[in-house]
Amino acid sequence: MRKRIIAFALSLLILCLTPIQMFAQSTSQATESEVGPMWTHITEFTNSFDISSSGLAQFDTSLYARSNVNKVVIEASIQQYSNGSWQTIKSWTSTSNTNSGYLAQKWYVVSGYYYRLVSTGAVYQNDVLMEQTSFTGSSYWY
Repeated sequence: MRKRIIAFALSLLILCLTPIQMFAQSTSQATESEVGPMWTHITEFTNSFDISSSGLAQFDTSLYARSNVNKVVIEASIQQYSNGSWQTIKSWTSTSNTNSGYLAQKWYVVSGYYYRLVSTGAVYQNDVLMEQTSFTGSSYWY
């Protein structure tokens, strides 16, 4: 009888540990296969967007590229969700004749809508487009 209880307890332990081991394997495989943007000239493209309680929307966008890049163009837009689609309500552009660029702006929005930031970064070498990337942020209700 005692052997049966031990065998039963071991069987339960194995059944409980098997899903944990499978989860750990699938998690480590997912982590190993995660891949970020595969840029060749751009090294970093960051974006932040927020709307204050008074309706002041503000964003910061920056782009850094390898040293062979000599021009960076950043375009950013605040979009409003209205009548079933996203509409651009304000856009800005920044051009830098170096290998990095930065664009930050503020704009008051009206209440009762969702808003988001959409930005594009492009890098050039001697006025030849080398690479371009884009970002579409999460929507915020105001």
